[in-house]
Amino acid sequence: MVTARQFSAIIFMLTMFPVLFFSTGAFSEEVDVEKEPGKIDATATIDSEHPAVEEGISCNDCHEIDLDAFSNATEAWLTGDYLRFKAGEGIMPREKIWERVVEIFKQKGGKRTMVLATAINNRPITTTAEFALDPQKKILYGLHEKGTEKLIHIKNNPYVALNWHLEFDDDFLNTLCIQVLGTAEVINGTDAGFEEGLSTYPYQYGAAPRKMTVEQWKKVIIKEMAMTRIAIDAVTLVDGKLAKTEFRTSQRWKRK
Repeated sequence: MVTARQFSAIIFMLTMFPVLFFSTGAFSEEVDVEKEPGKIDATATIDSEHPAVEEGISCNDCHEIDLDAFSNATEAWLTGDYLRFKAGEGIMPREKIWERVVEIFKQKGGKRTMVLATAINNRPITTTAEFALDPQKKILYGLHEKGTEKLIHIKNNPYVALNWHLEFDDDFLNTLCIQVLGTAEVINGTDAGFEEGLSTYPYQYGAAPRKMTVEQWKKVIIKEMAMTRIAIDAVTLVDGKLAKTEFRTSQRWKRK
């Protein structure tokens, strides 16, 4: 039987134990305080001194990965020793690359059907949608049904990639594609910038198939649809026809 005095003594010890534990420095001596994770190279591997990680945790959950999202092979195609070019040769002027990108969109009335890649919790998805280009501001606009998975991704992770290409055939000179890296946001009909997006996106062509006037269709868009506004950070252009010029077939434009 524990007496009242013994019980009080036990409570006192339990109350004081954490104070004694920390004041004696036991915690700092036995447990290492984890350092802030730093930037690592994309080729880095976990060594024996790396702290244990839970299953499903990847490097980019803790570290910034030192990678510009293009492989070393692509870097060789763009600027290194490759085929008839020495390092640094055959690079198109930045403005000329952008002119070619604009031309690709103009060939289809200002918009192109592109594959959009988004990701959340290290789980990517790709979807197909039409995007129109604002050539002055270097922005892509897309219209989408509200509540779709890609929009949820973008709201939580704004970094996206897009791709458009001609169907490949056996003639390399016919190769033409653009790969885009961008930063996206989702805007609705009442948000600033929505009207500006509609001035770029040729939405009018969607009215006739729905047997609506352009104004009726615009009201539906404003009420029922969401818009992605994607600031283009970089474009990689692969154009087989450049093989007959002084330029490389792979070129890259980056936003300053």
